[in-house]
Amino acid sequence: MRILNVVVGASVRTGGATAFACEAAMATSRAGGDARVFATDLALAPWGWIQRQRSVRSDELHPSLAHVDAELFPTRFPRRLAYTPAMARALRTEVPASDVVHIHNLWQYPQYAAFRAAREAQVPYIVSPHGSLDPYLRRRGRLRKAVTSALWHRAMLEGAALIHVTTGAEMRLIADIAPEVPRAIVPCAINTADFGSLPGPEEFRERHLAGYSGPLVVFLGRVTEKKGVDVLLRSFAHVLERQPARLAVVGPDDGGQRPGLERLTERLGIGSRVDFVGGLYGRDRLAALSAADAWALSSHTENFGIAVMEALAAGCPVAISREVNLAEEVAEANAGLVADAEPRAFAAGLLKLLGDPERRRTLGRAGREFAARYDWSEVTPRLLDMYRMAMGRKGSASPAVQVG
Repeated sequence: MRILNVVVGASVRTGGATAFACEAAMATSRAGGDARVFATDLALAPWGWIQRQRSVRSDELHPSLAHVDAELFPTRFPRRLAYTPAMARALRTEVPASDVVHIHNLWQYPQYAAFRAAREAQVPYIVSPHGSLDPYLRRRGRLRKAVTSALWHRAMLEGAALIHVTTGAEMRLIADIAPEVPRAIVPCAINTADFGSLPGPEEFRERHLAGYSGPLVVFLGRVTEKKGVDVLLRSFAHVLERQPARLAVVGPDDGGQRPGLERLTERLGIGSRVDFVGGLYGRDRLAALSAADAWALSSHTENFGIAVMEALAAGCPVAISREVNLAEEVAEANAGLVADAEPRAFAAGLLKLLGDPERRRTLGRAGREFAARYDWSEVTPRLLDMYRMAMGRKGSASPAVQVG
């Protein structure tokens, strides 16, 4: 089985779609498949950066690429669309030699080039929106998306062998999109062994918080509008009305959110209790998880939440908003607290965690058990089944069905 994954970027800073595409390629290759990754050389996500775009450095590449047959292609103006004629040329050669093409995310040039090459070669393809069709995000950039849809995007979705979703919630949210195309539910996955042995909690606190030893809430993820860091800051202000604590915001600010968020902390009078740490990776990221008394994500929308799963695997007591598509499963497993993405409601959840050490320990154990279901060893067979179904649907006109 020869699988070609097409994704915009291969940097750790370009989000969950990159993590899934690269790790899925590694997992399917280890299971006997022949998986490749085509990506651009962009260091930052093209849809959110405010810094000057640049080429990715070798130390910024997703670590799974060291075990994957991958090729990076240069971009040129307009880089906002990840425009890469070099990739388009390579796709015309590579796609006909593939059994299935897996297109990750939407709206950029690499997805268009992959769709066009697959259609011309009559190779079945799968589209993974990775949350970009969520109604919350559809409201943003409506004119641009309407034009793109009319030109090619709608045709890409309607011509797919399958649309891949990661949760039942995502499937419900996009039920109106290309309704005749089957959905395959295959969750995101992680390597849980990576989170089995963590640095001591003092490592992060000494390095980034001047040795602070009190209650600590940690946000760990890209600092973007949809992550609801503004809600978390307002929630934390209510937490401080009841007990002393500190909040560490850990993650890259490729969308230029940090200045406004820092001003918000000053208006709320909590500036001295909030630390914007920036992006951390590898051991430093594990150290941040180890230090957390509560791990928080108050997203306005979240397709799956790989960062949530990593926190659970690390044994962190987590508080997440209902808008995280994984929230339903987390609540059913009693693996974390789920609250509305509203300051007082979310603050109540954080206070429950910070004020109850035994509850934190119980949730930490339950979180690890829950995360084990999402290890790549469990998910890879479902991923391979999805590819086999896509291959079987070449030229098929069968009605929509659910997989997984």
